[in-house]
Amino acid sequence: MPFPGKIDLPSIDLSSLLLFQQRQGEYLKRHQIVKKRRVFKRLVEIALIASGQVLRPFLCSVVKTEPNVLIKQIVTGDEDAFWKQPRGRSRLSNAERLAKGVPQLGPTFVKLAQIMATRPDILPVPLAEALGDLYDNLPPFDNLRAKKIIQQDIQNAMTKQSHVSQYLRNENDLRQFMTCLSKQPIAAASVSQVYKGELPGYGSVAVKVLRPGIRQKVEQDATLFHSIATWGEWWMVHCSSMRHFDKNLKRPHGAVPLVPVVDEFTARVLEDMDFGHEIENMKLFAQLYDSKIGLSPTVKVVVPEVIEELSSSRVLVMEWLEGTKLTDIGSVSSARPDEVEENLALIIQAIEMTVSQLIDYGVLHGDPNTGNLLKIKKRKGLWKKKPELGFLDFGIVATVPQSFRDGLVCAVIQLVFARNTEAVADLCVDLGLLPKTALEEPKDRKRFMDALQKAIDSILIWPKSKRGISTDIPKVRFEKILPALTPLIQGFEFNIPPYSLNNVRALATLEGMALKLDPNFNVLRIIYPYSINRLMRNPRVSYKVQQTFLDICRSPKTKLISAKRVQMLLKDWALWTGYRKRKIFWDVITSAGGRRVAPVILYNWCLNRLRNVLKLASFVRQLFTKTIDKMRLFLLEIGWQVRRSRLALSTTT
Repeated sequence: MPFPGKIDLPSIDLSSLLLFQQRQGEYLKRHQIVKKRRVFKRLVEIALIASGQVLRPFLCSVVKTEPNVLIKQIVTGDEDAFWKQPRGRSRLSNAERLAKGVPQLGPTFVKLAQIMATRPDILPVPLAEALGDLYDNLPPFDNLRAKKIIQQDIQNAMTKQSHVSQYLRNENDLRQFMTCLSKQPIAAASVSQVYKGELPGYGSVAVKVLRPGIRQKVEQDATLFHSIATWGEWWMVHCSSMRHFDKNLKRPHGAVPLVPVVDEFTARVLEDMDFGHEIENMKLFAQLYDSKIGLSPTVKVVVPEVIEELSSSRVLVMEWLEGTKLTDIGSVSSARPDEVEENLALIIQAIEMTVSQLIDYGVLHGDPNTGNLLKIKKRKGLWKKKPELGFLDFGIVATVPQSFRDGLVCAVIQLVFARNTEAVADLCVDLGLLPKTALEEPKDRKRFMDALQKAIDSILIWPKSKRGISTDIPKVRFEKILPALTPLIQGFEFNIPPYSLNNVRALATLEGMALKLDPNFNVLRIIYPYSINRLMRNPRVSYKVQQTFLDICRSPKTKLISAKRVQMLLKDWALWTGYRKRKIFWDVITSAGGRRVAPVILYNWCLNRLRNVLKLASFVRQLFTKTIDKMRLFLLEIGWQVRRSRLALSTTT
């Protein structure tokens, strides 16, 4: 894993992305106020579709189940058997019947079902797997209508923009382009579907077309969901006033702030339909990570080139990436040893990409499911020497504040290197996971510390070694993260940022794929050295990162910088990255953050040396004093013996 120390991270301008997200939220608020009257019509439509396409087949399957079998499943709590049970001529399981009707409800419900598919801790596993098929297996809309939209929008672009002629010079070129489009869509998603075509003078392109009438449905769903969330919060507040819950909890059992969560979700669905915004996201990711022009010194991937001249609000034309989905390569049985190593390297690269987004730049791919990751061997007709990782679908992009990124780095180091739960608890406030007043009272602090320690023990599996500072890295049980954090959410107003759940899900899926290729794989072995690199180099010169670095290097007894602890940190970095400690030390002291802490380390080193000299001087003084005292006693003893001898002689004479 490369960590070039002399290359500081380039600065990027995120003002346009932040401005777009702010405007999107303001638009959503205006829409929720102005168009509430139209929500009733959408509610009736949802009820009719749900009753006819979703609930009716499901209820018919339940009714046809033999009573003794149904009772046995209820009594034994065997939910999986019920959801797996096939029924009817189609032999679809109950879970598949329910999932099949979800696309009829619209894109908002499809997105919601896709999110729920990542929560097997809440839903039965067969139902979560059936909903997971909605990522790829969605029914497309009418081909003729889709191609008509493509032709109209490209024709409008040709009349408005003269420089489109480098691709399509006249109507004949446009007709030829429309003829070469694939007869059926290559892929269909909740908001769009994709065709493959050949663009004259360019090569293979992917043409993404928005589903017609989708924005109006999503806007009505946003208003409906906001109203339901508002009513739900009102109901929970009135229930909480009855005090039918634990008095130690800050919220009722299961209560969460619904309105912000729902508004965030619907805003992201609306964002996914804005092709103009997706073009800007693709440019931003290409600027950061593309293998040709990317600024990132650590991670290089393939980002498709967008053809902005032919794109519109309903059609997006971009480079076609020829490759294999990452989900199709996670198998050892049918792969050669060199291919297994090749595939594992790509999965590790995908994990590094996720970590880099979260820690380095704070620009997160909002839908990092493995269907959007490709193994690319050929690009624009040219074969690659070695496969590259390709990223697709940039409709949703989240931004992570600098304070959260710095706090996350500090939390990983405090947890893995120092195993300091108290420091992690304090960092929860800096991360914005807890209100600033949450840990002011000693009783509240102790309760939170106990709950946090219990959650950490549930999530992490520590190696069988003596607890304390060591280079052993624990394994993460991703399936335990949300259940372990639930008591914190209920009892301490613990808020999880929405962007973190998607990336935790992505890391969990990628680690699962890596484990099929390497049973000893551990995702923290990538995250931990990345965090050490960020901590020790501190390229943004963060005060919190600087203080954490100095804190973990201090001796618990003297509170001064301990050379032994610094060496252990360097040893960890060298061990998990493969670099020599001398090179790492030089890279650190020549970085921006290293230059800040170097005077502090030098000052503490001098204090340590002076302390050792004073200790040595004190020891020598004590030794000299003890030696003089012993010599004095020895001489006195000899003098008394001589005196006794003389007295004895005088007595005998």
